[in-house]
Amino acid sequence: VRAKLMPIQTLETDYLIVGAGAMGMAFADVLFTENPKAELIIVDRQAKPGGHWNNAYPYVALHQPAAFYGVNSEKLGRGGGDLASGAEILAYYERVMHRFLESGRVRFLPMSDYQQDGRIISTVNSEASIEVRVACKVVDATFMNVQVPSVTKPKYSVDADVALVPPNDLPKISKPWARYNVIGAGKTGMDAILFLLDKGVDPDKIQWITPNDAWLWERAPLQPGLAMHAFLQQLDAIKNSVSVDALFLALEQSGSVCRIDTENLPVKWRCATIDRAELENLRKIKNVVRQGRVQSISTTEISLDEGAIPTDAQTLHIDCTADGLARREPQPIFEPGKITLQSVFMCQQVLSAAILAHLEQLKLSDDERNKLCKPVPHPEYKQDYATGLIASFQNLLNITPHMPVWLRKSRLYLMHHEPLHRYIWGSLKVQRSMSATKASVEKMIA
Repeated sequence: VRAKLMPIQTLETDYLIVGAGAMGMAFADVLFTENPKAELIIVDRQAKPGGHWNNAYPYVALHQPAAFYGVNSEKLGRGGGDLASGAEILAYYERVMHRFLESGRVRFLPMSDYQQDGRIISTVNSEASIEVRVACKVVDATFMNVQVPSVTKPKYSVDADVALVPPNDLPKISKPWARYNVIGAGKTGMDAILFLLDKGVDPDKIQWITPNDAWLWERAPLQPGLAMHAFLQQLDAIKNSVSVDALFLALEQSGSVCRIDTENLPVKWRCATIDRAELENLRKIKNVVRQGRVQSISTTEISLDEGAIPTDAQTLHIDCTADGLARREPQPIFEPGKITLQSVFMCQQVLSAAILAHLEQLKLSDDERNKLCKPVPHPEYKQDYATGLIASFQNLLNITPHMPVWLRKSRLYLMHHEPLHRYIWGSLKVQRSMSATKASVEKMIA
């Protein structure tokens, strides 16, 4: 006998937010806090809020201060330069979601998939279907498409007998391996190496496959109360540099950025942030393979773009190649009935989402909002640093007349933590130097 289909449930809301990750929660928080009449539905494929943090490796932590992360209305971490752990972040988002739900104005639909026709289908019960009628807008908080290795298959082929694990499995190791082969040059690969070193693995037993070297942000200047000086210093360096490489060398000299191998000029810029102790530990790894990306791994050989290297059954391979924040083609942020959340300040996604939520509530047209705030795609190459930073500050200059007090009070804004006199002075300096800095960038990129 065929099972009877469950009737489609109909719900009504002002905003339907697709994605309960960092950007979705930051956007929802501003609407929830600033518009006491707004009703929200938040839908997510995960069982709990927090997005990619639910699948991250257990030793993960923020690489910039928790003072700048989370949602506007609730502090995260212990203040200062504290870096919240993954577990702390997930607990934080649960508290925020609980506060939303207690109000009666927010519904959370976990383990559910949003369909483009406006329906929501349960991921555990295909017959459970909800139709949502949205009075204002559908908010796509999934566009950034954050990926982590534990739920992303590697793009290279792997023989069945090869020992390959995601970084999540490192704390589960029950026997010592002769060698550890970390695949991936990004922050995840760095964290895997630092975890192994912290647990006493000899640096000589670690091999690191890095297709491309990247410039890294130094964490020390990116602290509450110091960020304004750091960014003004970076804008001055942009204005005074004649090439991209000269710019990064100047920034390195001033302590704004760093590189692991000082013999190579990196080609990448992904906003990864480390401190001096981490940098010195990563420099202990001498067996670094720079022969492009991995194409395949057999029981005896790793094939790369530019050659091959041996491997064996006594080697544990750690896959850290998932592209956490891939660069995507920008989309219009504000459209009739839809908002596509994107970064509007380089590598500051939660601040961006909060700004867009506040913009949505101002008496402006979608065209006016889009002119004020343009997407700043996640950077990939060193050329993206200067263009991304200039675009970010131009967005801030554009929106400040519409939200001067709000921006100053936003805890997610790096400059929020500056003394008022320095905040005003720094803002004026940015405004006065923007024209010359833009001209310098155009010459540099050309």
